Amino acid sequence: MNSKLQTTLKILGIVPTMLFSASLLHAQNNQVKGTIVDSQSKAAIAGATIKVLGTSKASSTDANGVFQINVDDKNRILSISVIGYETKTVTLGPNETTINVSLVPQTQQLESVVVTALGISRSQKSLTYSTQQLKGDELNRVKSTNLANNLNGKVAGVNIASSSSGPGGSAKVVLRGNKSASGNNQVLYVVDGVPINNQTLGTQPDNVFGGQRDPGDPIAMINPEDVENISVLKGASAAALYGSQAANGVILITTKSGKGGRTTVNFSSSAQIEQATSLPEFQNQYGQGSGGKNSATSVSSWGEKSDQANFNNVDKFLRTGSNFTNSLTLSGGNEKNQTYFSYANTLAKGITPNNDMTRHNFNLKESAKFFDDKLTVEGSANYITQKLDNAPTSGFYYNPLVGLYLLPRSIDISPYKDFEKFNPSRNLYDQNWFTLSDDPTTQQNPWWIVNRNQNSSKRNRLLLNGSAKYQIAPWINVQARGSVDRTSEVWDRKIYAGTQNILARPNGGYNYTNTTITQQYGDLIANMNFNVNDKLQITGVVGTSITDWKTEGVDYTSGTAGLQYPNQFIIQNSTTPTPTGLSNNRRQLQSVFASANLSYDQWLYLDLTARNDWSSTLAFTESNSFFYPSVGLGVVLNDKLNMPDFVNMAKIRGSYAIVGNDLPPYTTLLTNNLNAYGVINLNDIAFLKGLKPEKTHSLEIGTEWRMWNNRLNVDVTYYKTNTKNQFFKIAASQASLYDQYAINAGDIQNQGVEALVSLDAIKNDNFTWTTSLNFTYNKNKIIKLDDRIKEFALTGDGRNNYASKFEVGGSFGDIYGQDFARDDQGRILVSADGTPQKNSNYTKLGNSNPVWQMGLNNSFSYKNFNLSFLIDGKFDYEVMSITQALLDGYGVSKASGDARANGGVTINGVTAAGAEVTNVAAEKWYTTVGGMGPVSSQYIYDGTVVRLRELVLGYDFNLNDSFFKKLRVSAVGRNLFYFTKKAPFDPEVTMSTGNTLSGVDIFMMPPTRNYGLTLNATF
Repeated sequence: MNSKLQTTLKILGIVPTMLFSASLLHAQNNQVKGTIVDSQSKAAIAGATIKVLGTSKASSTDANGVFQINVDDKNRILSISVIGYETKTVTLGPNETTINVSLVPQTQQLESVVVTALGISRSQKSLTYSTQQLKGDELNRVKSTNLANNLNGKVAGVNIASSSSGPGGSAKVVLRGNKSASGNNQVLYVVDGVPINNQTLGTQPDNVFGGQRDPGDPIAMINPEDVENISVLKGASAAALYGSQAANGVILITTKSGKGGRTTVNFSSSAQIEQATSLPEFQNQYGQGSGGKNSATSVSSWGEKSDQANFNNVDKFLRTGSNFTNSLTLSGGNEKNQTYFSYANTLAKGITPNNDMTRHNFNLKESAKFFDDKLTVEGSANYITQKLDNAPTSGFYYNPLVGLYLLPRSIDISPYKDFEKFNPSRNLYDQNWFTLSDDPTTQQNPWWIVNRNQNSSKRNRLLLNGSAKYQIAPWINVQARGSVDRTSEVWDRKIYAGTQNILARPNGGYNYTNTTITQQYGDLIANMNFNVNDKLQITGVVGTSITDWKTEGVDYTSGTAGLQYPNQFIIQNSTTPTPTGLSNNRRQLQSVFASANLSYDQWLYLDLTARNDWSSTLAFTESNSFFYPSVGLGVVLNDKLNMPDFVNMAKIRGSYAIVGNDLPPYTTLLTNNLNAYGVINLNDIAFLKGLKPEKTHSLEIGTEWRMWNNRLNVDVTYYKTNTKNQFFKIAASQASLYDQYAINAGDIQNQGVEALVSLDAIKNDNFTWTTSLNFTYNKNKIIKLDDRIKEFALTGDGRNNYASKFEVGGSFGDIYGQDFARDDQGRILVSADGTPQKNSNYTKLGNSNPVWQMGLNNSFSYKNFNLSFLIDGKFDYEVMSITQALLDGYGVSKASGDARANGGVTINGVTAAGAEVTNVAAEKWYTTVGGMGPVSSQYIYDGTVVRLRELVLGYDFNLNDSFFKKLRVSAVGRNLFYFTKKAPFDPEVTMSTGNTLSGVDIFMMPPTRNYGLTLNATF
């Protein structure tokens, strides 16, 4: 190659390099940097969006309010916006490359955005129904192993009862009262606009024996750190677009996403200890025996007075629990792509030995924009794995509290910590306990139960979501979404030889369940938003969805004969292995829906929705299709009326809606089936083809007021719902050859008032005080049943003389039970031997649902210190304690000991002969009134309870120019003490999250008092 050619190639190589360098220089000269702050506090504003008008270029501020963006010579106008601030436009000078911008907070937050049904964002003032929002920070102040418990006392219209199943236990969440007699009254949970699986894995306890595993609930395993905010859609109008799944209301969870233009790492850690509270009161005067005499074989404490009857056996068994939660989140991205990742680890120990839980949460969320931002694609994967050992159960079976509480008071439980002893005749270890009689309470050594009646659960959940939204034109976009929610659990209970023979055969027993529930969901939605003219705007939605549920698995028990060889826990070792109850089943719901929101001049709003469902559970009926509409109207008064300047918004709203609810699966056509031994089981229930879906009719009227620059906000709502076409099973005539048949009947009504008042009482540079009060009143009434139904029992127990049932004029949750037999003057009838007489008829004793509730939330901040506390209360309802009846009947309670010391129980009684009776011996009284067959009217208590729900005291460290961007340390507490509590147990705790056993305590685990420290650090 000659020198001239080489020189020419060098020159040609230099030219593009120079041109590229020039372009870089030009780009650098057109790169604009800036900082955006609050105009009042001068605090940096993170997440503000900066757009170059006339182009598709966009950027956002990082955690320090800093941004950078490229502009060109022709387009040098920036639009800066962020929620809560007025949008600002900045025109750049010819050579301006650095700017500082102050944004003004919106004084009238009328356009605050609320996430509504199907994940659609709406302005607050356009809504024609009641909603309430909670920020994620509210849910993370005091960590809980179930996210649902963190809502307690914070939302008007919501009644939350926690199960007594220890760490990770489920919660019953009911909005605006119970509506369905035979169906599910739980709310629907929706994550990022997509319903998640509401099916439960476990079996709801429905009798005094208990022993079932906790069913779990849909959000118990969700990591609270992933939650951006929660919207509660309380009424049928708000939830109408979700159809039959949302008949009981919706809790919408919006999860966190990556933020463009900044990378953030956050670490949070919580360490809490928990101690049992609200324990029974015991007597310390009398020992083991009966009739005032000591007896080493007695299971009661009606023996002689004893100086040794003072052992604190409960504290010797129960332990201090703990909850350690650590979470790490990472988010970042640019204007085109955003990423969010989180990991959380929870280690919890319950208050009973060997009750341990380990949980791992992994979450990855990605979003990206394509084709000049017309296509937005999002996807997320959430994987949760949890191991739970020895979750406590309520009732008499496999419950360590039964033997712990009823142990005769003169016996020290300490030696029985060695729970087993070798039995040479059987060549195995047997249970070490003072007695293993056939007592109906099935008492056992508490340590034997937690070591030799072990249960174990391994749950795995995979939640996959994906969506794609395409902006066809400025006024319309189309969105397709899909999700798979798969939960599987392997649960077993190992029952060792030596267990109480009512519970297991001589060689022991084994229960094994392997269950998988899969929900697949998909929808296709078109969103429209356009202006008809200068004043009329229409926002519309048209869509279709399909939801498919599938349950599969196996469920085995070792059968009535137990194990062939002792303590070998495999199904093959069962003498007569028996599959029970669990069969593969499938359910599907197909839907079309539409909604329109008409806005006239930004002050008059009309909402219309319509939905039609086709349900597989209505197969073989006259129609598997059902339609339901809703209509709502909202008027913003201050836009057109001459109101005082301090009124920022005055709004009235009203709505009416109908929401359907299909039938339980596989109920419209039942057939005969084969049992485990190949024998035909004849179906004895006739299901009629005329069955219809249940429907809830809902009326709502409300008003919202915002005053003094939105420092005072008032929201009041009146509602009335009537749920008709209830699903009942009733006795069939003998001529039909069936035992039962199903009908639609009934009308259950709920009506009430909700109010939410919030006030920024003090707000200055150094000190702020924000307070809010929520109030709920709900009255439930059974309007009608059916001419063929005089009453309908949800649950009942003849041994313990109580029932929960419906009667016309009564209410959902009515508790019925036995009272004393009395004469015309109301005196208790007493037999000749001094025994009080019971009335065999059941009478209404109370209702287990609070009539009204309140929650008072306060937050204070002074410089770097912050303090918040929540007080809530539930009032005007009754609960029953079978536990207290047993403690009295066995003579271990303080009440029974005091009665003996006082010479008996004073009564107003009379014999059949008319002789007056003023005193009954304590043992005679309490073994008659208490025990397994109590006079249940004596164990009804006022359920009113007011407590300090949460307390948080924190400090924010000033760490300028350090590795940390934010660091907060807080001392936290939950359920620290009761201001008032009249029942001998915590009335909020429930045995069942289903419809049965509401308000009944049968050896439930005591509630706990939690306190500890939390750390939050942002990098």
